[in-house]
Amino acid sequence: MDRTVFLCFCVAVLCLLTGCAAPQDIGILDNRVSALEMDNARRMNREREYQEKLDKFADNIEKKLAQDEKDFRTKYAGLKVDINDLKYKMRILLGKIQETSHQFVQNDQSSIEARQKALQKLDDAVARNLQRLVMLEQYVGFEPSESLQGGGSQASGKKQVVVKSEQGLYKQAKQLLDQGKNDKARAGFREFIKLYPESNNADNARFWIADSYYRDKWYEKAILEYQKVIEKYPKGNKVPAALLKQGFSFANLGEKANARLLLKELIQKYPDSHEAKIAKDKLKIIK
Repeated sequence: MDRTVFLCFCVAVLCLLTGCAAPQDIGILDNRVSALEMDNARRMNREREYQEKLDKFADNIEKKLAQDEKDFRTKYAGLKVDINDLKYKMRILLGKIQETSHQFVQNDQSSIEARQKALQKLDDAVARNLQRLVMLEQYVGFEPSESLQGGGSQASGKKQVVVKSEQGLYKQAKQLLDQGKNDKARAGFREFIKLYPESNNADNARFWIADSYYRDKWYEKAILEYQKVIEKYPKGNKVPAALLKQGFSFANLGEKANARLLLKELIQKYPDSHEAKIAKDKLKIIK
């Protein structure tokens, strides 16, 4: 009850006590009190509606900011990968320029003959290695892509296509990863996803590709590959691990704020997971 209602009530009580209030006056006061109460109720309803709209608007703004921040983190990591790729290509180009300059200086007849002999030796070595590859393919049960005879020449038989089983290809790539041969493991997992995109191990293969970059300490590239696991296999069992490794990658890059956000997101979405427990321990360290 606000101040106006309270004053009207006091006047009515005073009139009753003094005996000077007529029934008509009391009725008028009752009507005024009722009107004020209704007006007060309507005002409170409007305030409640305004508050609800304000809360909904604030919630939408918060969600939009969170999504924008997530998109920014992904684009930021992508830009870092592009920059590192450009630096790597520049180093390769500079090396080739220096090598070419050196070759021009040394470009006399004797060096040309020496290079021709070296190329011939290289051709012979390639032929021998190709022959060994055919023998290894036959040994492990694969049909060789080509049959070689007589120092690396192609046989007259038809060209054979190598057929790799789903489990065999996945197991081979995982073994390469466990042996620390990350480049070869990545190639194997990519071939597995290409040949068997609907396999139950497709999300695992995608995760191991990302993990191979993490093991190489190429954290920017790892973040992008872990994001592919999250987006392409949102219901897969590797999503919590991908979020955890994304947080670790940002922490290793010194981006502690992004690392904390990802680890908190993991804990919120998967509170009972083993990865959530690791994330809680990691948050105690990251400050």
